[in-house]
Amino acid sequence: MSDEGSPHERMQRYEELEAKEREYRGQKRAVLEDVKTELASTVERAVDQEGANVTVDSTSRDGTVQTLTARLDRAALVAEVTDELPEGFTVKRVKDDGTLAIEWSRRKTSPEQRASAILQAIVNEELETDADELIVSAPTRSDVIERAVELGVARDLAGERLQRLDDIGLVDIEDGQVFPDSDG
Repeated sequence: MSDEGSPHERMQRYEELEAKEREYRGQKRAVLEDVKTELASTVERAVDQEGANVTVDSTSRDGTVQTLTARLDRAALVAEVTDELPEGFTVKRVKDDGTLAIEWSRRKTSPEQRASAILQAIVNEELETDADELIVSAPTRSDVIERAVELGVARDLAGERLQRLDDIGLVDIEDGQVFPDSDG
C-alpha cells in the first residue's frame, strides 16, 4: 500500500487534479484568445494606417470597363506592425501572398529583427511574376535597401541584415538582384 493513502483517496485526489486541469485549460484558452484578438487589432490598425495601393490594371476597348486592383503595401504594413506589436512579439515571416507570421519571441524586439522582417516584405513585394508564376523581375539590392531606408531602417543595418538573410538562406542575392528563398 502506498504512503499517499488508499486507492479510494488517491482517486479522489485524481478527480481534484482533473478539475484543476480543466480550469487551467479554460484559463489558458482565454488568455490565448485575448492575445490573438490584440494581435489582430494591431494588424488591423496598421492596415488602416497604411491603406492600400489602387492601380488600374486595364481598360476595355470602349472605355466602359475599368479593372482595378487594390493591394496592401506589404513592406509598409510590416514596418507599421513591427512598430506596434506588443513587447516580446515579432514578425517572423512574410510570405509572398502577404501572410504574416507573428511570433512570441519572449524578448524585446530588436532593430535587427524589425529590419529583417521589413527586408523580406520588400523583396516579396517587389518581385514580379508572370501568369505561370515565373519570375519576370526582381528588385536590385540597392532598391531593397533604399525602400528599407524609406521605412525607417538605417542604411548600414539594411545592408547588413540583407546580407545576413542571404547567408541564412531566407533570400538569394544573385547578380545584384534579390529573390525570395525558393523554399519559402
